[in-house]
Amino acid sequence: MALIYDAVHRLEADPFQHDGARGFAAEVADPAWFLGRQWQLGEHEGEDASSPVRLTYRARLTPINPVSGQPHLDPRVVPAEAIVESEPGDYWTPGRRVMAGRAVAAQGVALPDDTLLAELPVPYDVLDGHDGKALWERRAELGLEESWFDGIRPPGPEPVDLWDPAELTYGAEFTAGEVKLALERHDGGTLDWFSVDADRPLPSPATPAQEQVLFPGRIRHPAAPLPRWWQIEDTNADIGGYAPDRAHLATLLLIDLIANQSDDWFGFPIEAMAGHVVTLEEVVVRDSFGESWTLEPPQSWGMFDVHGLDSRSLVVWAVAATPLEGPVLDEVTIGVDEDANLLWAVEHRLGGRDLPTQVPAADDPPARFTPPGRDGFAYRPMTRVPPRWHPYVIEEVAGRRRFVQARAADLSGPDPVLAPEAQSDLLIDPASGGVHPTHQLEPAAIPAEGVRVERRAVLARASDGSPVLWTQRRRQPLRKPPGLRLRFDVLEQTR
Repeated sequence: MALIYDAVHRLEADPFQHDGARGFAAEVADPAWFLGRQWQLGEHEGEDASSPVRLTYRARLTPINPVSGQPHLDPRVVPAEAIVESEPGDYWTPGRRVMAGRAVAAQGVALPDDTLLAELPVPYDVLDGHDGKALWERRAELGLEESWFDGIRPPGPEPVDLWDPAELTYGAEFTAGEVKLALERHDGGTLDWFSVDADRPLPSPATPAQEQVLFPGRIRHPAAPLPRWWQIEDTNADIGGYAPDRAHLATLLLIDLIANQSDDWFGFPIEAMAGHVVTLEEVVVRDSFGESWTLEPPQSWGMFDVHGLDSRSLVVWAVAATPLEGPVLDEVTIGVDEDANLLWAVEHRLGGRDLPTQVPAADDPPARFTPPGRDGFAYRPMTRVPPRWHPYVIEEVAGRRRFVQARAADLSGPDPVLAPEAQSDLLIDPASGGVHPTHQLEPAAIPAEGVRVERRAVLARASDGSPVLWTQRRRQPLRKPPGLRLRFDVLEQTR
């Protein structure tokens, strides 16, 4: 009886072979089988191409200049988020305000009551004493010496507030040489090369940069297929095991690139510095056949292009990679109420404290009156506006259509009573000076789903290792705008 196998289940080593030279020779009993296997895997369709063995390049670095008005915030040292999001008074943390106030009070001088601490955020609201910030700002008026503040003093000029209260975004203009880098409508948070637009490419220098020589290597990333057929790959990450989303062509192209062409990609490092624009002037590759090739960037597309700059240039920021974010200090939600034909801004959190913003559970009982011999009537006044709900109405300001902050009034009593004004600085325009309109919004800045604006403290490190603390305002989308079932006065007939 004979058994015939027409398929190979597995390949096993021969334990009875003792010749190491034959093992390293990797002899095969059937080379035609390997040729057929290579044909099945498509290896015969490969090209007789070379591999890069040496690379020379010339690159130049153009430093990014500080924003006008704050030369002490150098983009080469300070994270870009801190430069854009810092606001006046960030230096005066609650701890510094308390320590400076106690140091001055220890001198035994008489201090006015209007310099006492007030409205500190949680958990510093339990502290008392004099406010070191107020004393520093009025030191000349009160005759206080700088040495009394125990070494606490703001370093240099205050940062420029780049927040646009009408757009609820940040805006700034940097320069690199003679080129302008405009930052428009930044929502807060991560800032990188894609955040700015240039007005034109960087001009070519008169003297070329120094040539650098290095050796390229294969690009490796998690789940990348190994370059040799018999290498054992990591099973924890398998890109080919994920079904591609047919609705997104980019995912199909990415999986095809990783699974079939990952061995064709090589990379090389470029010496760069944070806070600069890196420009590759020339890249020449020498392959294993001894031929030299000058690389040119693609002109039809680019993954890391900065709008306005040449495809050879890239903005490299000093960014806050892993900042420490504090709890939310202020939180405001803004949205258009189509039924009431108003825009509502609701203060949910102020100074680290949650605020009551609930709609009353039920209206007051209606006032009833019944004329003799006729049906009765019930007068229901308009719906009460909950606390911390601030209405905005459409008005024309300086020839522009804007949402302008108004004040609701309680008309249930004999005299109208205005609702309290907004307290969060997210709903106050410092340029208004407290005169109407104290705050206005650009209609195009408020999407149909509404927007949430948060304010919190952020701590990070500069490129020299020094700590950087600033207050960040961040704009985030909402799923549903705040709405109030506003009903005006109604006279209902009763029986």
